[in-house]
Amino acid sequence: MTEMSKKDDTLTPTTDAQDQMVRGSAWMTAGSIFSRILGAIYIIPWGIWFGSYFFQGNALYGKGYNIYSFFLIAAIAGIPSAIAKQVAHYNAMNEYGVGFRLYKHGFVLAAITGIVCAALLYFGAPLFDGGDARVVPVLHSLAWAVLIIPVMSLSRGFFQGYQQMAPSAISQFVEQLARVLYMLGSAFIIMRVLHGSWITAVSQSTFAACVGAIAGILTLVWYYLKNRPTFQNLVANSENQIVVPAKQLYHEILQQALPFIVLGAGITIFQLIDQFTFFKIMRTTGVTNETVLNDLFAMFSVNANKLIMITVSLSSALAITAVPLLSEAFTRGDKRDLSKQITNAVLLFEFVMIPSALDGSYCASVKHRVLRCVS
Repeated sequence: MTEMSKKDDTLTPTTDAQDQMVRGSAWMTAGSIFSRILGAIYIIPWGIWFGSYFFQGNALYGKGYNIYSFFLIAAIAGIPSAIAKQVAHYNAMNEYGVGFRLYKHGFVLAAITGIVCAALLYFGAPLFDGGDARVVPVLHSLAWAVLIIPVMSLSRGFFQGYQQMAPSAISQFVEQLARVLYMLGSAFIIMRVLHGSWITAVSQSTFAACVGAIAGILTLVWYYLKNRPTFQNLVANSENQIVVPAKQLYHEILQQALPFIVLGAGITIFQLIDQFTFFKIMRTTGVTNETVLNDLFAMFSVNANKLIMITVSLSSALAITAVPLLSEAFTRGDKRDLSKQITNAVLLFEFVMIPSALDGSYCASVKHRVLRCVS
């Protein structure tokens, strides 16, 4: 047994693919669920401390976060999933050194896209506020997260390429925990202790995304340092028969990233369409009071979405696990194993997502009844 399999059987390529898929899905699903639950529960004390400004604050939070999500998708550019797929591809060929070079080049790309998108969000904030100047400081606070998160997401993709889902899941939970703790702490101090501005409290709550990202990166760094001898051993024992030019590595990253950009941007784009049309449409119905409009927007687009995204995150977790495994089987040319893994992925998806979708439809019906009662 190699040093790799002694230390962590999720790293050894001989581990049964079905077991890897189930184990990886379990890790990613647990990480996603706990993170999303934290993201839904925090709203209770957060809302209590905001008091009468709760819906106003939540609407402002949602406006900023929808724009931030779009820039974050542009900054990440599908690179983490592309890295996971290509690292698994080269690992299956026993070319671990190429996988490391791929990660280094991807790191440069992620850093550049993070800097560019963060600068656009920060300095272009007045152009994206949708006529609400209060959104500008919120976007300024979120720009720092856009600067950091692409590199963190890329590192998660690297671990996923080794079928190591635990670092991604744990760092995701730590990121969310640090974010929620900072949000609640800053909201309590500003609103209850200092009796400050609710706009400042919202800006600090969104800045929590940067705090969470730092915590997530530190978790990944700790995990890498813990397993560095194992990674070094793999690289040292690589075949080293393939020489891939830097230009080709960049081309592979961008080529593989494109489908993930298209798929990942869908929900965010529709949320932005809602955000920039909701207020105009509602004003045509005769509702012109800005406070009422923000309250309705908070209930329509922000509050219920926290519950719905718990369901959406489950499908993402399953996909993240399946992609590296399928890439590895395809590289080996094992069509039988490839077919088996696709079948396992579909069955696992149906087993998890059908009950979750039914629960999601219930959440949607609750949102509809709330809106009817308010209106």
